[in-house]
Amino acid sequence: MRKAIRLSLAAALVGSAMLQGASVDIDGYRGGTLDFMLKGIYVVDDHKNGFAPSNGGGYLVKVKHVTPDIWVDNLKVGVGVYVNGDAGLTDWDKNSAPEYDKGAYGLSVDVDGASKALMGEFFVTYKNSYFDAKLGRQTLDTPLTKIQVSLMPNFYEAYMLGTNVVDGLRLNAGHITKMSFGSRAAADAGMIGENTGTAGVGFKNDDFMSFETATSYIDQAKFYNMGVAAGLKKNTNGRSVVGATYTGVKNLQADFWVYHSDDVADDFYAEVGYKIPLNESSAVKLSAQYLMQKDTGDSLAGERDFNMFGAKVAYDAKQWGVFAAYNKSGDEDGTEGQYFNAWGADPAYTSTIFSRNAYRTDVDAYKIGAHYIVMKGLRFTVDYAEYGKSKSTVGGITALTANTALEDAYEIDTGFTYKPNQNWFFRVFNARRLSEFDGRVISKTPERRMNHYRAAVVYNF
Repeated sequence: MRKAIRLSLAAALVGSAMLQGASVDIDGYRGGTLDFMLKGIYVVDDHKNGFAPSNGGGYLVKVKHVTPDIWVDNLKVGVGVYVNGDAGLTDWDKNSAPEYDKGAYGLSVDVDGASKALMGEFFVTYKNSYFDAKLGRQTLDTPLTKIQVSLMPNFYEAYMLGTNVVDGLRLNAGHITKMSFGSRAAADAGMIGENTGTAGVGFKNDDFMSFETATSYIDQAKFYNMGVAAGLKKNTNGRSVVGATYTGVKNLQADFWVYHSDDVADDFYAEVGYKIPLNESSAVKLSAQYLMQKDTGDSLAGERDFNMFGAKVAYDAKQWGVFAAYNKSGDEDGTEGQYFNAWGADPAYTSTIFSRNAYRTDVDAYKIGAHYIVMKGLRFTVDYAEYGKSKSTVGGITALTANTALEDAYEIDTGFTYKPNQNWFFRVFNARRLSEFDGRVISKTPERRMNHYRAAVVYNF
């Protein structure tokens, strides 16, 4: 398996290099645009407790081509192919106690790390002075369809329209019919969401085919109807979305979005931000957000009555910056009081690399952070988030006690990012995390702590 993985990675890199060379001969705009990206992530080490991955690495090769105008002006076709897999560095055999040397499942879409290709983007796009449209498979840049970075992204089959007919006002509308989960989805369901359904996947990670369990029925990097992708085991009529962004006042941006998920829930998201320049090189930005969810139709995901408020203040100067953020989620009991986060959403100000507790029940979340520009292209960051204990219950517990929080959850992230030019990006970071369910017996160990080191590199052409 290791040899096959290495050979597949080598073939992908050679093929990509050939495409890179061929792209030089494309005659500018008349040949369209070619986007090539190679990304790799390696788990350096972790506190070995069976909770977080302790070893391994993954890669992603992206090749995307958008044609020049076809048939009529401004009508184009885009195709993006993504190849993801293990880089041949992962020990997939879990060691028993006390080592618990767990492979990095969140870096590939296959449990054995086998290379897997997906045509994640296949769309038609059109733009004129009045409106624009993008129809087909794509990534979606809306508040409730974006999540933390993943090697293989989440993709959506969607039909989106937009207009900037009024100066300073952007209107969007569309309908999403299918979704494909990326490489981080298993971690979103299990390690990050802890089977609560609040971290971008609406079901337990046992339902992913990649975990080879008896109840598995979802495969990563494969398109499913939105109802099936939500873990409801039933097709629905998808998810409709309308949104408005206003920038007509200098230094002000206001957003309002509504998502209607057929027979599941309605989501309402609003955000406003105002920038106060202090001088030519520094400014203060004030932001506020509100997220609400109500069940609708047949309420296939159960009754939902969730709300979350957020506030953030940030100061940025030429060489450094600091911020403080707060989120408060609703205090209703049971599933009513937590967010049904089934389709990859993460707008909360207090989210960290491996924690999204603001979507759980009755959470007061705080986050502070700072950055410093060490030299041109080199940036140091540190963030600390405190989540307390939520009223959500963890799934998959085997214990005589209730499945409720025992600890005040927190996460500390520190890292260095180096971007020497537009083509290269390097990052190393450490994440220290304590789960609120630390001490609850699940699988082999009750310990849920992280002291996690990773390195990442990205090359864009």
